[in-house]
Amino acid sequence: MVDSDGRERTEFICGAAGGPEHGYVLGVAGEDLSSMIAICNACPIPNALASSRACLNLLPVRGFPGGKQSLPMLQRQNQAVDSKESADVYFPCRWFYTLYGQKQPRDLSVCRSCTHWFLRPLRELIPQYWPETEKMLRIVNGEESVGKAPTGFAPISRRPSAGTWWQHLLEKIHL
Repeated sequence: MVDSDGRERTEFICGAAGGPEHGYVLGVAGEDLSSMIAICNACPIPNALASSRACLNLLPVRGFPGGKQSLPMLQRQNQAVDSKESADVYFPCRWFYTLYGQKQPRDLSVCRSCTHWFLRPLRELIPQYWPETEKMLRIVNGEESVGKAPTGFAPISRRPSAGTWWQHLLEKIHL
């Protein structure tokens, strides 16, 4: 990252708050990092991802106060993160996020009995991880709506039944 004076600087970005390109800048190398350490130490996401119930479909996000976060390049160089600042943590699932809208789960309790659980690989192996993380963050911040019926829970429309049992059988075998 290059600051307004043309000097290169290294920023520490919260990936759960928008990914490497759009995440929340927690601190800058060479400056006071005590607030970043306090924020990161209070974050439950690393422990959740280390849990045996962490799943391929889990996309944890952190929403910092103010909702939508600025791109790191637009944040002021000396912008300090308040050490008392807390972030809302959400644990949306790729399968069921449409059920919750903005009110995504705050912990892994909904994952305990999930039938769609799949062993979580390394983050680098999860397809579309960062774009999906950004999408979930927009949903919990209210910037994007979940404009479709919940996955797997939409009612199925019934076709008119065939007249007799043999017509129904022929319909089932597509004759």
